[in-house]
Amino acid sequence: MDLDISVTLISGQESARVALKTMESGFYDYAWKSDLVSARDAAAILGVTVQTIKNYIHSGRLETHRTPGGRHRIRWEDISRLGGLEEEPSRNDMYQGYIDTLRAFTSALDARDGNQSGHSKRVMEIVISLTEIVGIAGKEQEIMKVAALLHDLGKIMISEHILSKPGKLTDQERYLVQQHPELGEVIVSGVRFLQDTKPLIRHHHERFDGKGYPDGISGQEIPLGARMISLAGAFDCLTHDCTYNSKICNEDAVSEIERCAGTQFDPEIARIFLENRDQVVQGISGVT
Repeated sequence: MDLDISVTLISGQESARVALKTMESGFYDYAWKSDLVSARDAAAILGVTVQTIKNYIHSGRLETHRTPGGRHRIRWEDISRLGGLEEEPSRNDMYQGYIDTLRAFTSALDARDGNQSGHSKRVMEIVISLTEIVGIAGKEQEIMKVAALLHDLGKIMISEHILSKPGKLTDQERYLVQQHPELGEVIVSGVRFLQDTKPLIRHHHERFDGKGYPDGISGQEIPLGARMISLAGAFDCLTHDCTYNSKICNEDAVSEIERCAGTQFDPEIARIFLENRDQVVQGISGVT
């Protein structure tokens, strides 16, 4: 019986020589592992559900290829053709898409918290400025940046009635609000690319003198990024209206940072902030 079966070879070797040898040996096609994505990733790229991808496969609009490990994968080329995409989105493009989504989410969270719009983004921009001043770059800077953006994420688990309550909180309400760093840590624990942000989110309300929360750690025990977020968050709250205080001018806020250096804030970070405050404040002007 003469069967006409098309067979594609999947290889981990990105080699033109291997590809040519494959075709000469009678294989229908050749693909590198890096050319292949899962149905879930294909759905995210095309903006459809995984079930839609499965429907495309069953109808013949998409073809799957079996890897040596027995997994079924889809080629970028086929996804691009189906979605009208000109080229494979890079990892950076996909990561930036995640960050843009998180920005939108935290903007909604800020509004729920009673903060003036843009609190989380301004805190992030202050932290970015501080990292640039001290020479932190690359992955370490990115971790601090994302943690700053998500530092109040745990507040989504707290009643809006409490978050937006004008005036003094009861002891019980204050206790619940003070759970948000731990709740934020729990939330990001379920996201693989956010794992390194966990200690920064958990400890952004610690104080340099050890009188903060949730763990009461002090000094250098507090992660550097968390110490930066602590100062950045306080400065933004001082200079913008929110539920529990009215804003003060930048100079008064700077005086407050100076007064609390060594107790609430890391004195070295406070010094860097104070010496470069014009540059830092310029970085958050117009952020909403």
